[in-house]
Amino acid sequence: MLRSITFALVLCAIPAGAALGADDAALAPIHQFADGINAGDARQAADAYVPSAPIVDEFAAYRWSSYADWNRDFAAFFKSGGGSDFHMALSAPSFKKIDPANAYAVVPTTLTYKIKGKPVTEKGLFTFATQKDATGWHIASWAWSTL
Repeated sequence: MLRSITFALVLCAIPAGAALGADDAALAPIHQFADGINAGDARQAADAYVPSAPIVDEFAAYRWSSYADWNRDFAAFFKSGGGSDFHMALSAPSFKKIDPANAYAVVPTTLTYKIKGKPVTEKGLFTFATQKDATGWHIASWAWSTL
């Protein structure tokens, strides 16, 4: 019993920000990607990635080996379908696991856009893996699943 109380007191003594700092850093590239997409800033979004990040998404070719390839094909796909006004709203992760150099997060997301002027809302999940290297955290891969 004394060990349990001591352990609980030790946990209470750890500042809340200490635990959140690692999470914030590991998940920061996910927000950088979304912010870049929402601002139409391809460079900001691209800088969130490792050079050869595998991506799985719901339009052909369905898998890519880099953000640059996915972004090129997404832009063509979106434009050819009459898409405009794309916006990505990330929710808090529904699951996350963060280690010193790797992280995994399932992020419920709402996409809003227009197809030929008509509003569309799409709900889904991004499943991200991030990794830390000498320059910081980056997206190592992701997959999109529409709900």
